[in-house]
Amino acid sequence: MNSVSTFGAFTTARLGIFAAQKGLDVVGHNITNINTVGYTRQSLNQISLRVGGYDRYQPQNNAIVGSGVLCTGVSQLRDPYLDIRFRTEQASVGSADAKLAGLEALSSILDEVGKGDGSGVIEKQFNDLITQLQNLNTQGTGQAEFDALVRSSAATLAKLFNSYSSKLDDVTQNQITSLKQEITAVNDLLKNIRDLNASIRRSDIHGDNALELRDQRNLLIDELSQYMKIDVSYGTEDIGNGQTVEKLIIKLAGANPNPGADRTDKATLIDGIYGTQLSFKQEPTANPAFDNTKPASDTNPAYLKADGTPTNVLADAEMKDSTNYDLVLGQLTDARGKIHANADGTLSTAVNLGDNDLYGSLQSLREILTEKGEYSTTAEIAADPNAATKRGIPYYRNALDALARQFATALNDANTLSDDVIYQKDAGGNYLLDGDGKKILKPGYANYKGGNLFSNSGTGNDASNITAANISISLDWSKGDVHILASKAENATSQDNSNITHIIALMDSKLEYRPSDVAAGAGNTVSFKGTFQEMLTNIGATLANDKKTTATMLTNYVASATELNTSRDSVSGVDLNDEAASLMQYQKSYAAACRLMTTLDEALDKLINGTGVVGR
Repeated sequence: MNSVSTFGAFTTARLGIFAAQKGLDVVGHNITNINTVGYTRQSLNQISLRVGGYDRYQPQNNAIVGSGVLCTGVSQLRDPYLDIRFRTEQASVGSADAKLAGLEALSSILDEVGKGDGSGVIEKQFNDLITQLQNLNTQGTGQAEFDALVRSSAATLAKLFNSYSSKLDDVTQNQITSLKQEITAVNDLLKNIRDLNASIRRSDIHGDNALELRDQRNLLIDELSQYMKIDVSYGTEDIGNGQTVEKLIIKLAGANPNPGADRTDKATLIDGIYGTQLSFKQEPTANPAFDNTKPASDTNPAYLKADGTPTNVLADAEMKDSTNYDLVLGQLTDARGKIHANADGTLSTAVNLGDNDLYGSLQSLREILTEKGEYSTTAEIAADPNAATKRGIPYYRNALDALARQFATALNDANTLSDDVIYQKDAGGNYLLDGDGKKILKPGYANYKGGNLFSNSGTGNDASNITAANISISLDWSKGDVHILASKAENATSQDNSNITHIIALMDSKLEYRPSDVAAGAGNTVSFKGTFQEMLTNIGATLANDKKTTATMLTNYVASATELNTSRDSVSGVDLNDEAASLMQYQKSYAAACRLMTTLDEALDKLINGTGVVGR
């Protein structure tokens, strides 16, 4: 027959006292950790205890009563769904924050607003050049000192282009350094999460929930989620003898929008006690003298060794970080370097990540370093349909190069006449030569001093492939062998300033800019039409718009992440009001259990010492 022994009620009271005491311990632990970063509120797990089983012969009037309470453990109060949402939003925060930081670095260089006298540095120098050209036109035609003033103004403008390009180089190096630092930080996080998994696994095996270690791990996972979009899941691992322990798995969260991708964007970062490490993809150093119209061979080597000598053996080539900053996930290994074995028995292998496999601050840093916007090639746009709208340092460098090249080309063309126009020919169409073998100018161009005003180096007159980095006044103009042509007309009079007027008009002419002008393989459609100064303004306006859009997105992402984190804290954070209520509840439970113990003692005393004494 199922019944409680005479002294069984004391066990019930004892278990109640023990449970109340443990509850007070948990509440005290929560209260003292209210300011501990990452701490998750804990609660006591309890179950009702019943001793014995069903007795088929027990009488119907014998009520079955339990035997008290058992404490089965301590657990954390977390909402996995809120964790997922918060970490997803964190990736957006990290992405927008890194992008905005890169755009602000660019803005410090290219944003002309407020610079100089308020009109901008390059903008002001364009205005000065126009002023000097106007002075040459109205006051100094044919006078060397006025030509020198124009030359000096043009040289200053060229140096400003050079300076801006050099500062872009500095921003590039800073962004590369930031990317490398973030990769190091990610690798440290992955290593620490892997090691914590191993510690938690050992604790699980010995029956300890290791809640504080789990708090540390959750903090690291939250931090990791800013660098890349991740998918966190919890499974079980069979360790034999019918025992299982928890296993944490972290994967990339499938950020690649390309449906044709090979899904390397879902590669595994952490698998229990195994973790990966990030590194740059290595590429062989290309031989600049390689002729890509011919197959690679010993006589046409494709690579360079570390000492700079050419080689066609890939194994001998010097390996460098990918110029596209492509990343590789290494093999999954444990703390001792043991490689993870897949379910089919094969060993884990390295994974080459695609260009769009990541989403977060790492990807934004890569895009700041690589994205060309409208200057993307057709192959790049085919690989990433959004490439034409992603603008990083290469886009703004190409835009500045396009302005410098258009400016130099326009003024060089305006100051140059073809050989057919200025040199004499015989009846057979051959140029007439003097005694020194030089071409003879036509009488009407006897004083011709035209030629390139700008070149790609101050030591020569070559005007090919001019960029913001190399634009310079030509060697001949700097020496005075070339002047600004007052007129292109044959037998022009000293009062004919038509060409100077034309050059001044060029400064206010709306010219067409095509991406293909500076980027091989890019589109040939007109991306902008305007004056030199309007093109400069357009560069700044595009940057300002990108910056404003990114700042707005960051504000929204931060607000959403903050709201989600507040929701998480409402579940897993310590609330003094809740803890005070629990404190009172467990205190009263403790007092009631003690009172039960006293009452049982009095009843038992009466039963033992008072039974059968009546009438004696």
